[in-house]
Amino acid sequence: MSPPAAISSLALSVSLAGLPPDALLHLALPTPCAGQSLSQLLAAVFPPDEPARQAIADSLDTAANPDLPDIYDCFLPVFDQYRLGLCQLTLTAAGRPVELSDPVAPYLSTPPPPPAGLAALELTLVPHYRPLDYAAAQGYAESREQLLAWLRECTLLYFLDKHEYPLPAQPETVNAAALQTAAAGLCRQGFLNFSDQTGFYEITPLGRRFIGRLLTETESYIDRFDVFKDTLWDEDLGRAEFDTGRGADLRPQLFIAEGLDPVRTVFLLRLYDGTLDEFAADWPALIDAADFFDRLLEPAVNCDLAPEELLPAILEAGYAYAAAQDAAQQERRNQESIARQVRAIPDEK
Repeated sequence: MSPPAAISSLALSVSLAGLPPDALLHLALPTPCAGQSLSQLLAAVFPPDEPARQAIADSLDTAANPDLPDIYDCFLPVFDQYRLGLCQLTLTAAGRPVELSDPVAPYLSTPPPPPAGLAALELTLVPHYRPLDYAAAQGYAESREQLLAWLRECTLLYFLDKHEYPLPAQPETVNAAALQTAAAGLCRQGFLNFSDQTGFYEITPLGRRFIGRLLTETESYIDRFDVFKDTLWDEDLGRAEFDTGRGADLRPQLFIAEGLDPVRTVFLLRLYDGTLDEFAADWPALIDAADFFDRLLEPAVNCDLAPEELLPAILEAGYAYAAAQDAAQQERRNQESIARQVRAIPDEK
């Protein structure tokens, strides 16, 4: 694959894993870019600022394909996540794995028939979401292994508590060693002990209090952030709207903005909402697999993002909306209570 000697324009085709095969983004780039790296080229095509993005969108050949602006919009969140470290990208050029740091020139080709000065480049992007690596890299956990140990222990405690899973000292199951390691960690903390009478591990009073603290912590996140699971920013009005059915789930982004660990927070919310119940039949076989927890916790990093400059206004509006909803609900309860009292007054006829 040899590029033309003198490049005056580039025909770029980019596909994104997860999109239909025919959802290709085609761009004509007039600026010579053979001297750039692939990373620099992609940064120019998918810039972080809105005016530059709009300029790229306006340059798309919608006469050839009216869907190009919508396809372009599908790429932008991935690059926003990538810039924040929420995902990693792997890249192929003409079917070959390449590095983002590679120069563009070796991967250029001349499309047939060869117009003078025109080169072509075909790229495929694959985002990878690894919340465990993200949490460790951001310092939310001392290490990836320490985080995994905590996740395994909490998962074991969840199934012992909610599903009354009978765990013997020597489990006869796949990944029995992982279960024993998690049980040993909980025993060291005083949350479990082994009952010679029953032959199974049992949750101690201290373990019950630990579960209660996790529930209280989780409910505090729900109280603070649940309103933001459906957030729509109205550009015309310059304000946020909630519960529209068309909004974005900004909770993970706001966890980060408010100084919380998004991986821990999403995990607790998934315990609370019963997501782990889907794995009731096979969780003992999955508990040792790091990719099980990566999949479970993907919403912590594969999340909707609003422009950072809007977050203070969104937070303020969300808290005001939630307070108004609570006040309205309290007023309804008061009215219902008054109505019940009135109905209870004896008829003096």
